[in-house]
Amino acid sequence: MSEYKAVSSFDYNVQFFDCDYKGRMKMSAILRICAEVAGYDYTEKGFSHEVLWDMNMVFLTSRASVHINSYPTSKQKLTVSTWECGKKGAMFLRGIYFKDKSTGNILIEALTGWLLVDPNTRRIYRPGQFGYDMPQVTDRQLKALPIAKIAAEDVVRAGEWTAHNTDIDANGHVYNAVYADIASNIMSPKEFEADISDMRINFVSEVKNGEKIELFRSDGANSTIIIGKTGEKTCFEYEIINNQYNTLSDIQEADKYLE
Repeated sequence: MSEYKAVSSFDYNVQFFDCDYKGRMKMSAILRICAEVAGYDYTEKGFSHEVLWDMNMVFLTSRASVHINSYPTSKQKLTVSTWECGKKGAMFLRGIYFKDKSTGNILIEALTGWLLVDPNTRRIYRPGQFGYDMPQVTDRQLKALPIAKIAAEDVVRAGEWTAHNTDIDANGHVYNAVYADIASNIMSPKEFEADISDMRINFVSEVKNGEKIELFRSDGANSTIIIGKTGEKTCFEYEIINNQYNTLSDIQEADKYLE
């Protein structure tokens, strides 16, 4: 519809608290900004969290794939742009660029998948039930890997973690970016300090205050997968990769393998 902008852009200055001890923007900070700019975009279009709540609807992050060309650093001025780029099953797909404001260089490229749910019953709406036809942008290339199920083999137990008061968001469950910190904190310093090219995370089932997550990991030649479970139920899947997928054919081949 003509009243909706296809691409929304926002300025963001990287803060000291966004960065790890190597001075790189933390993965949890990247995920927080991805979520925030999606919220800003819908608010600009007239669908703030409050408006959606009154409609018995809320958008929840389901999956995210992040490709890092260069880590943002403290005090760096960014322009973060976002756009809807299609549907996949029940998910609304959204692309995101983090650009250096002074040079225009793309530092981070992300693909995120969102579910529209009833905040009370957690029933998932199909995209067609939203009732509003948002403009789609399909001509922007993303190096981010496809969002898909993350399968892990030969997993070993790596620890446990309990949800606490400050981990819970206004939707009543652990906030999505917290899981990136949980996964990062079971890595050795050497593992954590290695720069990565890609990260994928799937939010499978919600975790409430006081619930315990058991953590498992699987390590490949150039990837690490971390799985969180509450009992027999998977709550999140997290993967970091050092491979570079720089062409569309590479991404399409990865999509076939990962699906």
